[in-house]
Amino acid sequence: MELFIGNKNYSSWSLRAWLMLARSGVKFNETKLALDTPDFYSALSSVTPIGKVPCIIDGDLHVWDSLAICEYINDAYLSGSAWPASIAERAKARALAAEMHSGFGGLRNEMPMNIRA
Repeated sequence: MELFIGNKNYSSWSLRAWLMLARSGVKFNETKLALDTPDFYSALSSVTPIGKVPCIIDGDLHVWDSLAICEYINDAYLSGSAWPASIAERAKARALAAEMHSGFGGLRNEMPMNIRA
């Protein structure tokens, strides 16, 4: 499996997919691309239709979007164990993950990702 990411310091989406794979024990190769460069877009042109990271290639399957990648890893490699066993706790965890994934637009605009800062 190949994971294409940007800089983990500045790309929270890349960091999320990388953390899922790194913590899961699933073997993968990491390709880190310099963000917003001609090489970035060139490298991704055959990998993902949206030209953004993260993206994984697992055999013939290409999955982009950090949440979709995490769900795929959970289903394909972890037998669903990445989510809580309880239906109620799993629903709450998914709601929180979805809110973090698509919400907080104002906060993200005012406070961009920079772990080292």
